[in-house]
Amino acid sequence: MHAVIDAAAGVAAQRTLEAYEEYREAFLELTRRSRARFEARDWHGAQQDALNRLLLFGNKVEPAVLALRASLGAEPPPDLGARVKDIYTGLIDGRADLELAETFFNSAMRRAFHVDGVNPALEFSGEDLDDRPAGECRFRRYVVAGDLESALRSALRELPLDAPFQDLERDAVLAARAIRGEHPQLEHATIELLEPLFFRNKGAYAVGRLTCDDERRSCPLLLALLHEAGGVFLDAVLLTADEASVVFGFSRSYFHVEADRPRAVVEFLRVLMPQKRLDELYTSIGHHRHGKAELYRALIRHLRDDGGRFEPAPGTRGMVMTVFTLPTFNVVFKIIRDRFGQPKRTDREAVRRKYDLIFTSDRVGRLADAQQFEHLALDRSCFSEDVLAELDASARRTVRIGPERVLLEHLYTERRVTPLNLYLQNASDDEALHALLDYGSAIRDLAAANIFPGDLLLKNFGVTRHGRVIFYDYDEVDHLTDICFREMPEARNHEDEMADVPWFHVGEHDVFPEEFLRFLGLPRHLLGAFLDAHGDLFTVTFWRDMQRRQSAGEILDFFPYPQSRRLDRLPDRSRP
Repeated sequence: MHAVIDAAAGVAAQRTLEAYEEYREAFLELTRRSRARFEARDWHGAQQDALNRLLLFGNKVEPAVLALRASLGAEPPPDLGARVKDIYTGLIDGRADLELAETFFNSAMRRAFHVDGVNPALEFSGEDLDDRPAGECRFRRYVVAGDLESALRSALRELPLDAPFQDLERDAVLAARAIRGEHPQLEHATIELLEPLFFRNKGAYAVGRLTCDDERRSCPLLLALLHEAGGVFLDAVLLTADEASVVFGFSRSYFHVEADRPRAVVEFLRVLMPQKRLDELYTSIGHHRHGKAELYRALIRHLRDDGGRFEPAPGTRGMVMTVFTLPTFNVVFKIIRDRFGQPKRTDREAVRRKYDLIFTSDRVGRLADAQQFEHLALDRSCFSEDVLAELDASARRTVRIGPERVLLEHLYTERRVTPLNLYLQNASDDEALHALLDYGSAIRDLAAANIFPGDLLLKNFGVTRHGRVIFYDYDEVDHLTDICFREMPEARNHEDEMADVPWFHVGEHDVFPEEFLRFLGLPRHLLGAFLDAHGDLFTVTFWRDMQRRQSAGEILDFFPYPQSRRLDRLPDRSRP
């Protein structure tokens, strides 16, 4: 009997590993392509590769699930699953991508065995990784001995790019000037840059650190590169943990970086950005499924070590989602309600499609990344009575509350931000004006990414710890090109003007921009400044022009750093 079990388990483990290796090779191939896309300025190809890579995990794990069921049967006994895990453990021992192989196995086994919560006999907990060395990153190193320009010239010249610089000498001078602006006494230092470049959208980044020998301290060093018709050029030099954190932020699309040892790269990034958790960094380099596994581990550790209970999230109560959070954990948990109040005209599956739309869209620094969890089980003691009452009243279709555990069949997680309407209540006039103007910029950026939020109310936008405004409520989003922007027809008479309902036909996708101002609730004392900066948002002309640009295939630039950090490249001003 044991021989039969071992034979079936061996076949299942081997097939799962083969499926993982097929996934990993496809992932790496799409990632490697990003360099050639950047060199050729093939931005549409880069967009398609990014989409294909996002969908890759789901496309590859499902055949693994089918193979497991074929090898083990439709309802395999638990001891057989445990034996599969034992054999798979031996097969992957020593791999440089061990954590990714474990996460792939977990996903396949959870589906094949219909796991609710966590089953340690069938899944890897990740704790086996804690004591394993992360491995070494490969760097290019440059010593600065009084000649910063020379070191930067070598660093730029040796970047792994097969495309000419517009003016490498100029860029080295400008980069040195930017670094001396932050470190005016710099004489002796070491520049370390990770060997692979980080690609995203139309940009490439050399990521590393600058170690000042005389000060015995390090800071991040990010060299942001762009490629225009005249060649590659250095666009910005970023030197702080906060600046690096924004570049790797949760409202940005994932990087494409060739990382044979992903954990080593993530550990190095965490040195540069110590406030970021492991899950955020894994996700930022494209391993969002393992990022989700690390987020779950971080949540469980937090509940175990720091205590606290889930509480209702601050902000206006949503009509589509019930939202709760841990006060000391910067994540919100969102569950689709069983029924939606008026005037919502949608359903559960439509809401899930909206979140899928965001997942496959370029988030351009304005959309919070949403991770989807299924069959999550947590101790009932982790929930406040207010949250349990809300879940029982509004989400019985997806939440089962037992005497010991709460089973959450489906939910989304997002980084917690301060709702914009609450932020404005407590902000100074200067802070409020900055946030409100950035709110207008967020709407513009989303339009440039072919996203129309649907509901522009302030409560659906939030302010990050870096003061950036993002959008996080996705139940009404659509592609901008699917919206019909219309001007309001003139009333025929006084009765038309006073009517409670429109006297003209309004289609499902019709939107009237001039009506936005009536319901946004913008602070009166800041309204003039907002209209001066963003008044065209209330015109049909703006939205139709953005649609035209989308339909023409235009891909706009989105910079994860302020204009003030861009290097001045004008020929008559860039030379010293």
